Amino acid sequence: MALFLNINLKTIIMKTIYRFFTISAIVIFFFSCTKPIIDDNNVFLGSWGSEKFSLEIWKDGFGKIKRVRLYENETRVIIKDNTIKFKTLGFSKKFKIDSDPYIDDDGLTVMVLDGKKFIKH
Repeated sequence: MALFLNINLKTIIMKTIYRFFTISAIVIFFFSCTKPIIDDNNVFLGSWGSEKFSLEIWKDGFGKIKRVRLYENETRVIIKDNTIKFKTLGFSKKFKIDSDPYIDDDGLTVMVLDGKKFIKH
């Protein structure tokens, strides 16, 4: 009986170590794939808000998306092909860029994504 418990304990420990290294490798791979925001897209950097969303876009290729009363996620940010995509494991939200950031008549910096105005904070 003691030999069986010893072998079973070794199996559990080995599986735990294997899972730890597998998860660690996935996390390292995920974060190593992130590219910084290119200089041409620096106009999108910063904090933006609309009626339903709050967005943060950081130079290092990460950002944060928050939908009022529903969710908040820190994600990778990809700006290309006239879209801004917030993406992480199990979550993805893409916005079509209808208008690059501009200064409106009130002096506010505004961009239009999916037909909705986002104001820079």
